[in-house]
Amino acid sequence: MTAYTVGFIFDQTFEHVLLMHKTKPAWQAGKINGLGGKIEPGEDMYDCIVREIREESALETQKDQWVFVGNVSSDTVSLDVLGYVYEGNHNDAKTTEGEVVEWFPVASL
Repeated sequence: MTAYTVGFIFDQTFEHVLLMHKTKPAWQAGKINGLGGKIEPGEDMYDCIVREIREESALETQKDQWVFVGNVSSDTVSLDVLGYVYEGNHNDAKTTEGEVVEWFPVASL
């Protein structure tokens, strides 16, 4: 089974959430999603989400500040969903891997 994480980062007011404009894989192109990715050997879900957030947005997060929300799975895929409240500035998040990250107003989603 392939295991993944997806993280949803909220600002302190819970009025904005950090999402990514997806270009890959092809079935996600043009959509928006949380940040995350495949759990690598030797990682748990928290190691994975901290690494993926750093790689995809340049934000430094701590494992113990992530909250497990739930798991969605099938016969072949497991997806751990996590949440985080970011206490820094919106400008701290940077696009780092070609897929644009952006703070979205929660009320507009």
